[in-house]
Amino acid sequence: MVLELLSNKQLFRSDFLQSTHRLLRIGQLFGTVPWAVTLFEGDKRPTRSWQVRLLRASNVAYSLGLMTAVVAATALQHIEYDWQMPFMTRMLYIGEYITANGVVMMVLAGCHYQRRCYCRFSEQLLAIAIDVAMCGGAVDFQRIETMLNRVLASVMLFFTGVLMVDFLYNDRMFWSFVRSSAIYTLSNVINVLGLLQYAYVLYFAFLFYHDTNRLLLSYTRHSNARDDKRYVRRYGTEIVLPACGALYDYAQLVDVLRRTHLQLGKLTEQANGCFGVLIVSTTTASFIVLSLQFFAIYQATTVHRWTVTDTYLLVYTVLWIVLHAAKVLTILYPCHLTQRERDRTGPILYHFDPTVRDVALNNALSKFSSQLLHQQGPQTACGVMNLEMTLISTMVGALTTYLVILIQFDTAVTQGQAAGNGSSFAGNGRNNGSA
Repeated sequence: MVLELLSNKQLFRSDFLQSTHRLLRIGQLFGTVPWAVTLFEGDKRPTRSWQVRLLRASNVAYSLGLMTAVVAATALQHIEYDWQMPFMTRMLYIGEYITANGVVMMVLAGCHYQRRCYCRFSEQLLAIAIDVAMCGGAVDFQRIETMLNRVLASVMLFFTGVLMVDFLYNDRMFWSFVRSSAIYTLSNVINVLGLLQYAYVLYFAFLFYHDTNRLLLSYTRHSNARDDKRYVRRYGTEIVLPACGALYDYAQLVDVLRRTHLQLGKLTEQANGCFGVLIVSTTTASFIVLSLQFFAIYQATTVHRWTVTDTYLLVYTVLWIVLHAAKVLTILYPCHLTQRERDRTGPILYHFDPTVRDVALNNALSKFSSQLLHQQGPQTACGVMNLEMTLISTMVGALTTYLVILIQFDTAVTQGQAAGNGSSFAGNGRNNGSA
């Protein structure tokens, strides 16, 4: 039994490292993952202290270089272009610059400050995977790796398209393209890679919750199969049963799943605490950017003479709307899946036969039910907002309100300019007549 547990642990560890390899390497390329990160305590290699210090110093210098590039490009953009904008639009762009640069600094500095979280989360996920496997479940690391690779490929293709449109929109001027890419593309790549790490942990929690519910439901079916032959034919080979057929074995397995369920709750709370500030900042920045981009679409529809540059600008605007909507979904959808599977556990416990006279099983079910009573409620980010899909409807309503306000300000500015031009033309006419 001990040898089997050790072999499973080594197998799960290698599969976990394989599934996270590409995300870690791309994150290290853009500074969102420390270069000297280790996911497990046993993987630390003995190195000299000066080598570790040199590697960390180089990593910090690289991160500072990325921060400086984004901040300098943002300052040049604001000095050169934004002074021509109306007051409300200029304030929104300043808010976008502040939040975007703050998110970049937060991700690049936070990965170093919280580098121990990588090891802590990995150890917890590995322990949960072993417990689920002991109860008869299967951890599909291959599915997680395939899904993650597809997401990373989609992200890279999307930003490649953004760079191409940005290059054409800047009239193929190299330095304008570099400045715009540093402000928008680089900062958003860093932000997205930080959010993907959060979504990765939450997706693992969702799969473990799903396996827990599937195992509990299978236990209820097998416990009922003794008196009904239809259950034997239909569900007889669904899971691996305990060594003996007594209900006490089910009680022990239910207790293991209860502890697993509790560990998953603590894991999600730790993940929300670790990424909470990033989640709040990203949601705020996305709201500001979506307000600006929808207003830009309104302005594009009022252009009297359409040019190729306007076409590039419209495509560029639509791409940013898709990006920031996807960032909000990257935060909310994994939380929605996790919370939905967590809330399914309680009703599944009622499928156990209450007439069975087994003290151990009844005690395990009672303890599990009492534990679930204290795990209700939505997940939160820094206690500021609930991470639920209903946040999308709230954002849509707020975006509609702000878009109407921006349109009213734009109309007032346009009418003021038209009135000023009209009065100036009338004054010139009177002067010419008097002369």
